[in-house]
Amino acid sequence: MKNDRKCFILTVIIFLFIGVSQPTFAQKNDKTQIGSASWYGSKYHGRKTSSGERYNKNEMTAAHKTLPFGTMVKVTNPANDKSVVLRINDRGPFVGKRIIDVSEAAARKLGIHATGVAKVEVEVLDKNEVAAANAETKPSAFTIQTAANHQQAEELSRKLKAFDKHLPLELAEEQVNGRKVVLVKAGKFSSKNEAEAFNELLEEEGLAGKVSEA
Repeated sequence: MKNDRKCFILTVIIFLFIGVSQPTFAQKNDKTQIGSASWYGSKYHGRKTSSGERYNKNEMTAAHKTLPFGTMVKVTNPANDKSVVLRINDRGPFVGKRIIDVSEAAARKLGIHATGVAKVEVEVLDKNEVAAANAETKPSAFTIQTAANHQQAEELSRKLKAFDKHLPLELAEEQVNGRKVVLVKAGKFSSKNEAEAFNELLEEEGLAGKVSEA
């Protein structure tokens, strides 16, 4: 009887140990995690992240519980095969069993903005892989340009600042097809991917322009 009781207790302990020690995500290999992703946006825009820099909902960044700050990861949504390359600059997520929190711009690129939470693959990239993933973004500075007359340029600048008070803006007079116009240059992005993601946000407000080299 005592032996049966000991075996039962031992079985319960082993069961509890195995259950508690299960990871909250699947480990595909040493570099890739599979699990749920969420995103954070306007509520945290401009606030300090755990790394000390300000969170910008329009940049390609993410929060992860353990990866070192500055780590570059490729996040893929297997439901639509869309991917983005993100830089880890914050800690989290701390809700449920999610493995990564992506910026709002990244969520839109991945197609998870509407759902809020989705299953993703997170792959840690080395320097060569980062260079290959961002090969199309050379040179490293991009902006969103809109040609307008003076009155339109002033109105557009006002609306852009109302949309994002931290957005860098530049107005420059240029000759286009023999006539003088004002180019409104919004933002300075380190990759074409980031610029296009932000331009998609502007498009919803009727403020989109053309992504160009800065």
